[in-house]
Amino acid sequence: MILFVPAVLLGALALIVFFLLRGLAAVLPGGRQWSGWRRVAVVPAFVCAATATAAYSMGVVILLLTMTVAEDGGTDSAPFPYNHPCREQLTGAVDYEVDFLTLRTVCVMEGGARRTVDVPQGVRLTAAASAAGAAVLGGILLAAGGRPVPARVDQ
Repeated sequence: MILFVPAVLLGALALIVFFLLRGLAAVLPGGRQWSGWRRVAVVPAFVCAATATAAYSMGVVILLLTMTVAEDGGTDSAPFPYNHPCREQLTGAVDYEVDFLTLRTVCVMEGGARRTVDVPQGVRLTAAASAAGAAVLGGILLAAGGRPVPARVDQ
């Protein structure tokens, strides 16, 4: 499981660099792909997309490290080690599940009840707000006919 952490980080870094370079290309003088007010609106959309990617991937890495801690084994590891979030924050947890979509660790209690232990709230809020911002700005650009302007070839 620990081998997925570098893959997630590299993939997220590639996406973040892509979004930031696309945003930078939209405002540079040579970039005529976007015209008028769309040129200014597309930059925050790309920045929001980069921020959402960074925050969400950080949450995924936190969950992957949580799973790695639980699968580590060793002394004092039944049902999971002392530093696992289910054991640190709750008493009577016997199992856990990880939900990557909502960035949560779900702890299963002795009676069968399920309680969630979240990834830090700041990470989840940043990812959600940034994704919403990118979606809203992208929707505005598409609704206003925000298709890229084809490059002109001077003859």
